[in-house]
This record gives sequence, structure tokens and C-alpha cells, in this order.
Amino acid sequence: MILEVREIYKRFGGNRVVEGVSLSAEEGEIVGIIGPNGSGKTTLINIISGTVREDEGDIFLAGRKINNLKPHQRAWLGLGRTFQITRLFSNLRVLENVLIALHYGGRKRAGRRQALEILEMVGLDHKADDFAGSLSLAQRKRLELARALALSPKVLLLDEVFAGLNPQSVKEIVDLLERLNSERRITMILVEHVLKALFSLTKRVIVLAEGKVIYEGDPEGMRESKEVVKAYLGERYLKNEPS
Repeated sequence: MILEVREIYKRFGGNRVVEGVSLSAEEGEIVGIIGPNGSGKTTLINIISGTVREDEGDIFLAGRKINNLKPHQRAWLGLGRTFQITRLFSNLRVLENVLIALHYGGRKRAGRRQALEILEMVGLDHKADDFAGSLSLAQRKRLELARALALSPKVLLLDEVFAGLNPQSVKEIVDLLERLNSERRITMILVEHVLKALFSLTKRVIVLAEGKVIYEGDPEGMRESKEVVKAYLGERYLKNEPS
């Protein structure tokens, strides 16, 4: 396993946000995490990436326990992530955003050529000298992805990468992720609400509700789970109108 998360618990105040969640992923696998708002999805991603500390449980990356490592140390070991709301340096140029990520990832000697290669990978090389704040939402999502790729990740945590995008932009990001997964064997963990896009990428989904795993398996099996329909899909799905 490239990533193992074992029995993670997290409480904020008196509320348990993540309760005994375990997951694993093989090298090159794409795993989806879905569930209603407030089910603990983003908190779990924050715990894996190190921006939030778990109360209990263990996290292993390529067999190494990483619980006590800071986010940048996890990045050096090959753990990259994106955020629901893009965290770009809007007053800096697109190229400079990637250069900062390269240096954060420990590639101190990386320069313009390496940054341009990453931008070309995500289809933004023609925007290299534009300010990040001038980009469209779809382009900002691509730049956020480029910054994560600058870390040369073994595992990539993607938090609602399709949120707010139109269908054409969603399709383009799906194609990009498929290519990155195929060519670079990057393991991906996707937290997502756009189910149609997610199901086109993954054969395994984990459903969270109230901080607990209520289903793990293939999308087809999930559709037959009354607990998942009740907790997440609801009447919308029962009327054959999946997202």
C-alpha cells in the first residue's frame, strides 16, 4: 500500500468529526471519498496532509509512519494536495506560483524550465507570465494542481477539484487527471460532490456520514445501499437524477 490510514479520530470541542475512519490505496489507484456536507471529508484530508492533527490513529505513506511530520515534511516524502478554495499567490505570476511550490517541495535548484514543464502538463504554459489573480476559476484550479504536481507527489489529495466548473471544464480536468494517473502512476484520493465525474475516474468509493464510513466499494454497489441513499443521495437519486 502506498497510503494507509488506520482508525483516525478527531474531535472539535465536544463534536467528533472523524470517528474511526480507515482507508488505504495502492500505487496508481484512484479512490473517491463522498458524503454529505459536514461528514468529515475535508477534515480527513487535512489530517492526512498534516494541517490538522488527529486525536487518535496512524497514517503511513509508502510504509513510513508520518503522524509526527509537519505538512512540508510530508510533501518532501511525496504527499501533495489541493484545496476546496484555491490558495494561490494572486499578486504573483503563474510561473512564480509554481516556482514557490518547487522550492517548498525541496527542489531548491529548480528554475523556469522545470516550472514551464509543469505548466505545460496542465495546459497553462501560455499563461506563465500572467498574474494568478487574473485567471478564470478553471485556470486557477489547473494552477492549484500544477503547484501540487511541483512536489512530485506519489499521492495526490484532491479536495473538490470540480467544484464550480462548467461541464466542459469538468471533462477537461477529468481527462487531465486520467492522463497524469496513467503516465505518472500518481495515486489520487478525490473528495468530490460531482459524482458523474468521480465515477468516471474511480472504481472504488468511500462514503462518509457523520464522521464514519458507511460504505466502501464500487460505485454500482453504492447505488444499492439504502444507508447511502438515505444519508447522501436522497430522493434526487431515487428519481434517477444522479449528480
